[in-house]
Amino acid sequence: MTVRSSGNPRASFRDRFSGTGNRASGRIRFSASGGNVDALAPGNGYIYHTFTSSGAFTVSGGGSKEVEFLIVGGGGAGGLGQGGGGAGGIAYSPSFLLGPGTYPVTVGPGGTGAPPSSPSLDGGDSIFNGVYGKGGGGGVGRQGGSGGGNGGPANQPAQPTSVGGYSISNYGNNGAPAPGIDGSGGGGAGAVGVPGDGGAGGAGRQYPQFTGPLIGVPSLAPLSGYFAGGGGGAIRDSGGGPLNNGGLGGGGAGTKDFPYPGDSAVTNSGGGGGGGGTGSGRGNSLGGPGGSGIVIIRYLA
Repeated sequence: MTVRSSGNPRASFRDRFSGTGNRASGRIRFSASGGNVDALAPGNGYIYHTFTSSGAFTVSGGGSKEVEFLIVGGGGAGGLGQGGGGAGGIAYSPSFLLGPGTYPVTVGPGGTGAPPSSPSLDGGDSIFNGVYGKGGGGGVGRQGGSGGGNGGPANQPAQPTSVGGYSISNYGNNGAPAPGIDGSGGGGAGAVGVPGDGGAGGAGRQYPQFTGPLIGVPSLAPLSGYFAGGGGGAIRDSGGGPLNNGGLGGGGAGTKDFPYPGDSAVTNSGGGGGGGGTGSGRGNSLGGPGGSGIVIIRYLA
């Protein structure tokens, strides 16, 4: 059940909408549309609008209603022979009042593997109603919603904020410090990256009310409601192939040796990409791309 700010949640909800047309009394009921998955009702008493790409959430009638939302920024890409990408930042509200109108939704893309100086390493911001899930930092120490491996700082607000009197919780963590010559883990929404050569990406955060089957995105079902895991770091000269160090919540794995690229993060998880392998005197491989973000809105049917 959704946690609301005070009092009895269900009674408060009914009282709020007794005069807004949300009862079957001949008045117009609350109506909303939008998302790649529009108005899914999976049988748990809620209606879901899931945005896996940018669009708009439109409330067209029935007065105002409290919604719950999750915003996940795009994950950063893994570094060129370096650290794992930082996960996208998360913004979450269990209860937010929306009235009739059109609310633009931006879903941030994941960062792409690129040379260290390129800003395309970073993930893009996801935005709903002026609330941001910051894109993750690239895995070469870049800052982002969660910081990239090799020392990237987080810039997603770490404390709850308030918009219009409604609480917004924000989550993001730092990437692990640089280990020296190889790659450390990118930060996740739930934990910092793990330091050391081939360090694991930080874990994401779990939202059981937003699992893949409930939100209508089957590809996210294996994540069990976890989002925004950091990418794993790379190891130099270690025989080749992937590691098993992507952060829980869609983070990609780092790899061993050149010419093996980092693994991709899971699409729409906001996970960071894995660091690309590196070999002494032989070169550095591209990091894996970060996972695109997602915006999910639900409300009582």
